Amino acid sequence: MQRAPAQIAPADTVQSVDNIVAVVDNEVITRRELDQAVAQFHGNGSANDPAVQRQALMQLINQSLLVQAGRRNNVQVPDAEVEAEIARIAASRRQNVAQYEAAQARLGISKTDLRRQVRDSMISQRMLQGYTAAEAKVSEDEINAAIARARAQGIALPQAEPKTRYHAQHILIASQGERAQRLAQRLSQDAQRGADFAALARQYSQDGSAANGGDLGWLSEGETVPEFERAMRSLKPGQVSQPVHTQFGWHVIRLVEAGKPNTPDARIRAGVHDAIAEQKTQAAMQGLLQQLHQNSFISIRIQ
Repeated sequence: MQRAPAQIAPADTVQSVDNIVAVVDNEVITRRELDQAVAQFHGNGSANDPAVQRQALMQLINQSLLVQAGRRNNVQVPDAEVEAEIARIAASRRQNVAQYEAAQARLGISKTDLRRQVRDSMISQRMLQGYTAAEAKVSEDEINAAIARARAQGIALPQAEPKTRYHAQHILIASQGERAQRLAQRLSQDAQRGADFAALARQYSQDGSAANGGDLGWLSEGETVPEFERAMRSLKPGQVSQPVHTQFGWHVIRLVEAGKPNTPDARIRAGVHDAIAEQKTQAAMQGLLQQLHQNSFISIRIQ
């Protein structure tokens, strides 16, 4: 959604066709954007419901905070990925892209606005995923302790289909410039030619895993940012990736091994893992939003 810079007059002097309903640091949220959000997510029949408007406004404020934080952290979404996401959303509604755009137009959302909204949504999601990925990791000790507590208390344990897990190493060059990309490219080539990956990680990586030769241990789906996970999942054991760009910098990834657990209690362990990870993810999300609210200027201009 398009927002103008927050260089505005005091609330009682603003006279604008597209009235400002909130200021969030360097951006503003307009009445038009709020009305669009209410129509999109709550239906036109809720347009005059103050509680619905307040809820929609808080969602817009949270997204604005996340998008601005994402931009500060160089989270980017290429145009091709925006178009792919629009196509995915349309397909989920049994529509093609033209039909979906037409449906959005009837809500007053132009093609340009739609793409801004989708891009902002993807940036905010990636910001959340990047922040919560490390926080949502679940150790084997945590799973064992949760299972022991539940059994001692007679509580039924959740079950889930075991997911493929990935044992990976990586080298992180924590910079976004061309020099960082060139270094990552050279390290990728050296590793592909047979150089000791662990030694390269200890020498060059700027991640906390460097001391362990870049070893990240076992990772489940959703525990890393999407760009990293896509690259990791594309590798075969022993393969080294080309440089992968994320908001954290440039990564070179080596897949050590991958596979699904195949033990009698694998479904229980997967269910407990997912439950703990979800709790951690929700706590991390709330913590990040609370931090952003505390450190940002927010002015709400409607009752």
